[in-house]
Amino acid sequence: MPISDPEKLRIAIEHRFGYWICRRCGARNPIGAEKCRRCGSKDLRPKRFKH
Repeated sequence: MPISDPEKLRIAIEHRFGYWICRRCGARNPIGAEKCRRCGSKDLRPKRFKH
C-alpha cells in the first residue's frame, strides 16, 4: 500500500535511506560518520535510492 501523506513519505524515505554504506565491508554507518564503524575505512557512500 503506497504512502499518500507527503510528510509520512518523507519520514519513511529518510529512515530507509538515511545512512552511509562502507564500500570496503558493507557496514551501515550514521549520516554524520567520517569513517566506518566496523573497519575504519573512509570510503563511504550514501545508501542508493532505487525506484
